[in-house]
Amino acid sequence: MSTLIFSTTEKNKPLLICKGFAYTINKTTNDKLIGNVNMFENLNVKDKLTLTALIQYYYMKKDNHNHPATQNVIDYSLTNLSDNTVACLPNFKHVKRNIQNRRGKNDLPEIPHDKTFNLIPEKLTTAKRNSMFLQFDSGPNNDRIIMFASDEQLQLLENCEQLLVDGTFKFIPVSTTCYDNPTKDRSGPAACQGM
Repeated sequence: MSTLIFSTTEKNKPLLICKGFAYTINKTTNDKLIGNVNMFENLNVKDKLTLTALIQYYYMKKDNHNHPATQNVIDYSLTNLSDNTVACLPNFKHVKRNIQNRRGKNDLPEIPHDKTFNLIPEKLTTAKRNSMFLQFDSGPNNDRIIMFASDEQLQLLENCEQLLVDGTFKFIPVSTTCYDNPTKDRSGPAACQGM
């Protein structure tokens, strides 16, 4: 029987690799698979039935995909870079390979898709030097607050005279955006947005 490998294209379309050839899968039904070319010309009938079962398994398994596609990571990273910086980057083929290798080494837990997850895994609460990175977690609810900072960052924040904040308030209700530094004297105004 032929070896069948399921993968995805850079645009996240299903891809079947069979006998060294890659075929994009356009449509599946209960008894056949429709792709760019006749994928079954070299396969026998038994392989067609196995292929249908494997494709159904593939689509059920696809829901466990918990990180963005490699190309999406690159696209997101390039959005704020200047043209000169992009020109200095290595070939994207090498960048993609490095991203995929790093993902394989990290063995990170599944990414939660809502704010009501119970526990942040221990691996994500400490930095590489085993210093505390998760400073505060209010617990699982819709108003959850999670604060991440290293000890050095907290020390810098404590010693600063002024706190200048810049951010995107696109997803935050206007009435709830206010920054204040209660440890310093109240001679200067707090940074507030729409109070």
